[in-house]
Amino acid sequence: MARPVIIISDLLPPKRGGLADHTHRLANELAAFGPVTVLTSPGSEESSGAFQVRASIGNWSDLDWIMAELREFPDDSVLLWQYVPHMYGRGGVNRQLPRFWRDLKGIGQRQVFIAHEIMADLVPLDLFRRPPNFWYALNHRRQWKAILSVADAIPISTGRWVEEWSARRPAVAKKFSLLPSPTSIEPVSVPPDHAATWRAQNRLPANTKIIAYFGTLSAAKQLPWVIEGWRAAHTPSNPVALALIGGAPALRLPAELLKFYRPLGYLPADDASRALHAADLLTLPFVDGISERRTTLMAGLAHGLPVATTNGHNTGAALRRADFLALSNANDEGAYIRSVVDLIRDDARLTRMGAAGKVACAKEYSWPVVISRLRALLEPGTGGGG
Repeated sequence: MARPVIIISDLLPPKRGGLADHTHRLANELAAFGPVTVLTSPGSEESSGAFQVRASIGNWSDLDWIMAELREFPDDSVLLWQYVPHMYGRGGVNRQLPRFWRDLKGIGQRQVFIAHEIMADLVPLDLFRRPPNFWYALNHRRQWKAILSVADAIPISTGRWVEEWSARRPAVAKKFSLLPSPTSIEPVSVPPDHAATWRAQNRLPANTKIIAYFGTLSAAKQLPWVIEGWRAAHTPSNPVALALIGGAPALRLPAELLKFYRPLGYLPADDASRALHAADLLTLPFVDGISERRTTLMAGLAHGLPVATTNGHNTGAALRRADFLALSNANDEGAYIRSVVDLIRDDARLTRMGAAGKVACAKEYSWPVVISRLRALLEPGTGGGG
C-alpha cells in the first residue's frame, strides 16, 4: 500500500489549461496506487471520485491553519507541492512558507516539490522602474533557496533547468530529476481515412497540407512566425492550410490565404485530438525555446506529429539533439520560416519525424512514465537528500 499523498496547490482543479489540469490529472493517476487528496484554496469541492479535494486554505500565510489541516491526514503522508513562483501569495511571494517548510522538515515530514517554474527574472533596472517586480524576483530566490534545503526531492519540468541547477548547486544535485509535463490531450482512435474525411468536413481540398498551432495565444508562442511560415509554404498548386486549435483570432489575409485559414478555437479534448490527427506539422516557435514542460509539444508527439520549433535558453541537451524536432534559433525568424517550408514539402521527413516523436513520447514523456518516476520520489530514501 502506497503512502497517502497530499498534493498542495493553490490553483483549483479542474480548469481549462495550465497547471490546474495538470494537478487534476496528476491526482487521478496517483490515486490508482493509493489515497490522494488535493489541499487547495476555497472555490472547488469537486472530486473525480478517485481522489479528494480539500478546498480549505483561504490564506496561505496562515501557517497554524495549514498545519491544523495537515494534522487531519495520516502521519506517514507525503506532501507533494506544486511549485510555481506566482502561487501561494501576491506575485508568488509568501514570506511565511519557507519557515513552514523548515518546520515540517524538522518533524520528519517528507516533502517533494514539483518545480514547474522556478523564479522570475531579476532585472536590475526594475529596482527603479518597477520596484514590486524586483522585490518579487528577490523573494522568489529566497523561496527557492529554502526549497533546496528542505526538499527530499525536486523533480523539475524542464531538462535545461535540471542541468543548470545541478551545476550551480552540486551539493544538492541528487535531489534534482526531470519530470516532464505530459500531454494535455490524449489521442483518440481514428479510422485510416480520417485525414481525408477531416479535410472534406472542413472544406479543404484533398491535397492540402495542414500546419497546426495548438494552445492559448501568447507573445511567448510567436504566432506571427507561424503565420509567416504558413504564407511562405502555401502556393495555389501546393496548398497549405493553417489550423489554430485554441485561440481563434481574426486575421487580415489575402483572399487566397483566407480560404485555407481554419481558426478552430477551443475544442473539446476529443475534437482537438481529431484535428491534431489530421495535421501534417505542428508549429511551436517558443521565444525561450522548446522544453519538456510544454504540454502542447507533448500533445503533438503523442499524435505522431513532427514539430517545427525553436532552440532557446530553456532548451536542454536532450531536446537539442532530438530527431523528432526541426529546430531553429529562437532569435531567427527567417530560419524558422525556412524550416517550416522545407519540412512541409518533405513527406518522407514528416513521416520519419512523426514516428520518432511518437516513440519518444511513449518512452520518456507519457503519463505512465512520469507517474512511475514520481512514485519513486514519493517513497522514503529514493529522492536524494532529506
